[in-house]
Amino acid sequence: MNVHIVCILYKVCRALDEMFEESTNRGIQMGIKHSIALNQFEVYQTMLDKGFNVKTIASIFAVNEELIGKLMMKFK
Repeated sequence: MNVHIVCILYKVCRALDEMFEESTNRGIQMGIKHSIALNQFEVYQTMLDKGFNVKTIASIFAVNEELIGKLMMKFK
């Protein structure tokens, strides 16, 4: 094979490898964010089941009531 072609193939393989690594990292980050959101949902849902209202939960965790509402809609 021509050295020039080998060099091009190497660069293409490196670029694909880097793209795959970035994609994998993004996937891992998204998975972690999803797990955190799911955990928050479970905590909020448990508190609602125990009789807490959204305003109280928002106050306890120092978050916006709308955030709790959006999260609850996302996982219901």
